[in-house]
Amino acid sequence: MAVRACASSRMSTSSNLPSACLAHVSSLFSSVMQRLRRVAKACVSEQGVAGVILRGFVVFLAVGALTLAGFGWMARPASSAPGPQEVITRTVRPGDNVWSYAVSITPQGEDVTKNVDRIMQINNMSSPNLRVGDRILIPSDD
Repeated sequence: MAVRACASSRMSTSSNLPSACLAHVSSLFSSVMQRLRRVAKACVSEQGVAGVILRGFVVFLAVGALTLAGFGWMARPASSAPGPQEVITRTVRPGDNVWSYAVSITPQGEDVTKNVDRIMQINNMSSPNLRVGDRILIPSDD
């Protein structure tokens, strides 16, 4: 467009052609820059892009917080308040371990590990290790 305008300009000498083209391109560039400035001013106003960006950021934070809260609720283990449970108190002797106590209360053919977990939970144990002389609570047969 600028080249056509420059070529179609009525110039008598060819020496003025480059300067005329430069002037035309300069004026074209100036009008484009003026339009860009107007668009930039509209975007910076509170109803423009800045407002949209701010609202988008707030929505992003809210959705993120709700998502994290949702994962927190999903990650919770199911907790049901167990009722009173009958237990037997035993004193740990040499060679005793949580597995042997769990085997003694587990019916034939059932999973012993469930009772290992129960014994550890009742005794607030983080490890299945026992020391001789400790007193341990064992659930009685249901």
